Amino acid sequence: MFKKFYISSSISIILIIFISSFSKTNYINYCYPIKNNYNISSYFGMRILYNKPNFHNGIDIPAIENTKIYCIENGIIQYIGFDHNGYGNYIIVLHNNSYKSLYGHLSENMILTIGDKINKGQLLAYVGPKILSNGKSNGSTTGSHLHFTVYDNNSKIIDPLTLKYEK
Repeated sequence: MFKKFYISSSISIILIIFISSFSKTNYINYCYPIKNNYNISSYFGMRILYNKPNFHNGIDIPAIENTKIYCIENGIIQYIGFDHNGYGNYIIVLHNNSYKSLYGHLSENMILTIGDKINKGQLLAYVGPKILSNGKSNGSTTGSHLHFTVYDNNSKIIDPLTLKYEK
């Protein structure tokens, strides 16, 4: 009797430790940033860009100009900026779980400002053009798409495809 109890208790403790080892973030069903478009033109990781090895810190989702982009989780707009050599027009959202998401190559039509609260699934921005109205490139891009990067709660870049998304 005691042996059965001991084995049963041991198994229960192991299961509790195993389950609690997962981050709470693993249980969040995030909203995918472009609805019904799961095409990816460039994945997270090493790639060749301009005939040189290059680490790609996110995924690229091809989309036509002015395609709606949605926030993946509740948060606050932490940064809005422009990076000529990289993301072009971009937004960073700080989420309630301390993750951050970066959305790049956006339209010039910014609909939010720094400090705005944003909800999961709320319209965040629009996919921008390759060339902006001032004649400058919208970052390092060969065409209209969303560049999407995710940072974990330690500000480490992670593969966005490791998150669980709602269908």
